[in-house]
Amino acid sequence: MLTVVITETGMALTDVGIATAIVLAGAALAVGAYLLSLRLEERLNVLHGPGAHLVENAIIAARWPLPMAIAAAAGYVALRFVLRLDLGYPAFGDPRLPVAIAIVLITWTVTNLLSRLIRAYGERVLPESERGDETPLAELFGIGVQYLVWFIAILYLLDFLDISITPLIAGAGLAGIAIALAAQDLLSNLFGGVIILLDKPLRVGDKVRIDPYIGTVTRIGLRSTRIRTLDGLVATVPNSRITTNIVVNYTAGTARAFVQVPVTVDYATPIAESRRVLEEIAGAAPTVAPPAMELGGGAVQIGELGRFGPVFILTFSARDDTDPLAVKDAVYALVAEAVRSGRLTIGFGQQPGAGRSPLEIGSPSGDGEVPDMASRR
Repeated sequence: MLTVVITETGMALTDVGIATAIVLAGAALAVGAYLLSLRLEERLNVLHGPGAHLVENAIIAARWPLPMAIAAAAGYVALRFVLRLDLGYPAFGDPRLPVAIAIVLITWTVTNLLSRLIRAYGERVLPESERGDETPLAELFGIGVQYLVWFIAILYLLDFLDISITPLIAGAGLAGIAIALAAQDLLSNLFGGVIILLDKPLRVGDKVRIDPYIGTVTRIGLRSTRIRTLDGLVATVPNSRITTNIVVNYTAGTARAFVQVPVTVDYATPIAESRRVLEEIAGAAPTVAPPAMELGGGAVQIGELGRFGPVFILTFSARDDTDPLAVKDAVYALVAEAVRSGRLTIGFGQQPGAGRSPLEIGSPSGDGEVPDMASRR
């Protein structure tokens, strides 16, 4: 009897040793697989092309699931076939157990791969300037896909293990309805943000009008869009309002502003000469104005006959957001230079001939007095 006990004890110790060796070997293989994935990733980083990126993402996605699969397989072999725990615990003898573990590990790998591919595609398509400081759309979409795949996998796994999933589906449906009703405004803004990022009615840096605000878009988020108004304030507009209202994008269109610059010249100067000088100024103004104005060539026309001389109107086209005072500054600088050089005479009261009407300038006496018509009779 003692010999039998000693023999069984020796066999048990031998089994424990073998099981321990299998587990350690599995752990070593798992660590080796993890280090190999790191090395392969370093090699693939220097390669270019869609194939290399796909393989790299697949390796990164399986970096943890593969070592876990190796370790789980080693542990399963040691526990069931060496230590024979299936005799005391029938669950270890169920052939569905390794399949269930494989389903979990494969789902883990697939969700990691899909998330990385969606994030990589989103970062390539969506410019950095449009991502804002919130979680990017691609990353949120990847997270949503992960949860969806996990939900489907869990339902399949429960059905595979002969566990009723009807209460779970019903509970998920009721929970979804409750969440949708409670977060109706939030979901409306989120869907609005998705529509804005996909349809692109506006971009960061565009000058837009979303009644009653006019300003420059500084950030497009998933819940709201921020606009810096003309007076320097920051308006946060819910995305649902943008998608349900008219948005005027001044940057995307060809809207132009027209700036009129009045210049009064002296009556004593011939109209043709004043017009010629002012046309030269109108042609030179776009070359001296800042390029950001996109100043177009000006038209020169007489707007009215003023007290001190004819008033020429110089009309320029510019960007819609151009400050009219900046245009006048550039034009009047050229006018002042023309006056200083003697090419143009401004119709001020102190200028020769200024302050007199056309009849006074054209009087036969030349002294500025209009002849008395009654005395001639």
